[in-house]
Amino acid sequence: MESGKLTKMKVIGYEKPDYSEEIGEYEVLVNPDNYKNRAELNYTTNASPIGTSAETVKFRGAGSNVFEINFFFDGTGVMTQEKVDNQISKLKKLIFSYNGDIHEPNYVKIFWGTQFLFQGRLKSWQPSYTMMDPEGTPLRAEIACTFIYSITPKKKALLENRNSSDLTHVREVKAGDHLPGMCYKIYGDSKYYLQVARFNGISDFRSILPGDQITFPPLN
Repeated sequence: MESGKLTKMKVIGYEKPDYSEEIGEYEVLVNPDNYKNRAELNYTTNASPIGTSAETVKFRGAGSNVFEINFFFDGTGVMTQEKVDNQISKLKKLIFSYNGDIHEPNYVKIFWGTQFLFQGRLKSWQPSYTMMDPEGTPLRAEIACTFIYSITPKKKALLENRNSSDLTHVREVKAGDHLPGMCYKIYGDSKYYLQVARFNGISDFRSILPGDQITFPPLN
């Protein structure tokens, strides 16, 4: 970065879900005072018997990951001579508007200098106009944007190591392994060991030996 030059936040648009084929970028007029990055985890709860004081929650997977930020626009002439509507139009075309080549809005990445902040797609767009000239033309505006995180299915599978109960897994029995324990690692519950034993033609689940190949089928 050049000495004395302010590092600006930048939004870059892409056509592909793997964030290739860059189509343009937008550098903010004013860096935001703050932004929010919120992530969620999803759980299911088991119905607790009447009279109990607690319940068991079971992890289902990652929920939504959203990024919230407000973009500021100024058309008073203090910072730029460009009209507010023109400034907004550039950002809107990049992140909100329908892209006819892909038949949907673009994918975006957000950077602050060289620091990567977020990748995903715009979820909500809420403009607020705070100053008007005598003819009603906006001179200042702020747009609250919410982005939702997005990655390709291939990258998601790599991150999760394809460790899901809705996929078929083949595991080699190691010393000390037993079928209920292996079921617990894959399905999150050891109760499926008899079902897995039947699927593999194992008459006695205690008879598995190191080196045996066990197939764990998807479960409904």
